[in-house]
Order: sequence, then C-alpha cells, then structure tokens
Amino acid sequence: MRLYGFWRSIATYRVRIALNLKGIDYEEVDINLLKGQQHEESFGAVNPGHAVPALDIDGRVLTQSLPILEALDALYPQVPLFPADPFERAAAVGLALDTIADSHPLVVPRVRSRLTQQFGADEAAVEAFCAHFLALTNTTMEARIAGRSTAYAMGDAPCVADIAIAGHLVSCGYYGVDTTAWPHLHELGERLQQIDAFARSHPFERRKLSA
Repeated sequence: MRLYGFWRSIATYRVRIALNLKGIDYEEVDINLLKGQQHEESFGAVNPGHAVPALDIDGRVLTQSLPILEALDALYPQVPLFPADPFERAAAVGLALDTIADSHPLVVPRVRSRLTQQFGADEAAVEAFCAHFLALTNTTMEARIAGRSTAYAMGDAPCVADIAIAGHLVSCGYYGVDTTAWPHLHELGERLQQIDAFARSHPFERRKLSA
C-alpha cells in the first residue's frame, strides 16, 4: 500500500492516522506541495486532481481523505472509524465535514496562492484570512462536543470526527489560532495526541522522516 502525501498536508495526516490506528503497513511517498510537485505530469498520472492524499491499494488509487477513510473501514474493519449507529455515524461525519468541507478548503496552498497572486494579499493578510475561518470552525466544533460526556468526540474510542478534529487543530497551530479559547476542543486535542497513532502521524513527526 502506497500513500502519496506531504508532511504538512492536513488531509494526508487524516489518512495517516487511520492507517496507523488500524495497524496497516504502508509506504509514504512525499509530494512536496511547497515546491509544486503536485502539478508535475508524473503525479497527475496518479491523481488527475493534482492533490494529496492519494492512496494506492494494489494498483487502485483512492483520493480525498474522507472516502479513503470509508474504504479503509470497509476493507479493514478492525478498529472501526465510523460509529455503527446510523444517527451517530451521520453526526460523526457531519462533525468531520465542519473542517473537511467548510474551513480546510479555504486554507490550502492553491487558495493562499490565489489570494496573493490575484488579490495582492501579503503574508499577514493571508494568515489572518485563514485564521478567521479556522476560528469559526472552532466555535462550531466546541458547540457540538461541549454537551458530550464521552472521552472522545462521539464515544469512548476515537472515530472519523476525532481524526478530522486532530487535523483541524494542527491547522490552527499553523496560523497562530490559540485554541484554549475553546476549552472542550482544546482538551480533546490534547487527549488525542496522547494516542500513539495520532502522535506518530503528526505532521511534525513526518517532517523529521522527510528531512
């Protein structure tokens, strides 16, 4: 199994967590987003969308982190990533999409580049733009998890929602968003990083291996 990703990529981080939670062996191939390697023709043959992650399972390539997690859960049911109850599953996916669909797409390299190239935004303006939308998602997530008494977002074991939250909180760190203003979310993030699969998958840990 081969994972195409980049150490800084939050979407790749989600997939890395899932693979490590399930104990699946894989090889990670670095596609340097900061150098534009995702736009090279060779990677376009892997993923025509020119984005990471892409997961090659026996020659079949999956893209986009959420459907990759869904496929992994179906193929490797040990350590389930999605709640069994339909309502809890929908709630977990909805919570994950608060970041995957709402805020994360606004802070990716192609959006940041467009803000600079087309609208003349300087680095400080781009970072403020990203921080604004990340903070909005913090408020949404805080409201969703504040009323729960479970150890993790949806229950007593981490699921897709926790994976998405972990990635979102790393994004907050990238753009200087102090998450202590959202105490339940902040505490959950700290709890998740005590789990080996989350800590070992962290972008900064991957950067050490990529150096």
